[in-house]
Amino acid sequence: MEVFGLTCAGCGSTDVDFNTETRKVTCNQCGKVEYYSRAQLGATGKIVIAKDNAIKFFGEGNLSGAREFAVDVLNVMQDNAAALFIVAYCDEFVEGQAGAMEGFFRRTDPMPLESDEVKDLMALFEDKLPNLRDFEIQMVTLVVKNLQSPEDRARLSEFIDRVCPYCILHYASEDFMTPEREDFYRDVAGHCDVPKTCLALLRGIREIPSSPWKAGSFAMRARATYFLEHYVEPVGRVVSAMRDGQFKPKFLQAYAQEHEKYLAAMSQSA
Repeated sequence: MEVFGLTCAGCGSTDVDFNTETRKVTCNQCGKVEYYSRAQLGATGKIVIAKDNAIKFFGEGNLSGAREFAVDVLNVMQDNAAALFIVAYCDEFVEGQAGAMEGFFRRTDPMPLESDEVKDLMALFEDKLPNLRDFEIQMVTLVVKNLQSPEDRARLSEFIDRVCPYCILHYASEDFMTPEREDFYRDVAGHCDVPKTCLALLRGIREIPSSPWKAGSFAMRARATYFLEHYVEPVGRVVSAMRDGQFKPKFLQAYAQEHEKYLAAMSQSA
């Protein structure tokens, strides 16, 4: 039977059987057996068209159409990252299936993604950031794992500096800055040039809704101390972890000034 654009490499017949788990194509005409790599399968004409249509519809807001095309891709290439993401996103945010996005990240975490898949995911993540804020670490970690070469560093840094600042400045309180999140930011700042991410963290000292600057609550000593210990000081440790370069001295100075002003405001309100 015809399998979504797959043909026999021997005789060109479309009458083939395909095992999605092993990626084995068996021709029913000449008997040739061939194994497809993930790259070969992902480059198959009809899969590329279906995947591109899924991404196009997704970007246009036609989520039901996007999901249909994504399912077409997964019927042949069950581990295509972009298609898996689109289905999971629709299941989580349209159908209300809690845990669908977590399932996507668990499934793709061990997968060695092709360059085009990473590029597709980066664009998909950025397109839906308002709904994906709680998956900030998972998004960045997945991309980092698959962009490890030195020539990818600039593209990786740009991606992080688009995703993280948005997330940071849309959290409702400092409680997002868990020890895990601090370690994440320190690792990112230590390996990539991410000035916008570090700037967003600094801005958060005054702009996060629960900040004593924002709420005018320095007189509430316990509250101001909590914010100092759970946000202001962790930001200082992130800035200190930045890669050496043109940005670090400026950010260290800016942080020192913000920290001093914060302590002064606490003292004056005591």
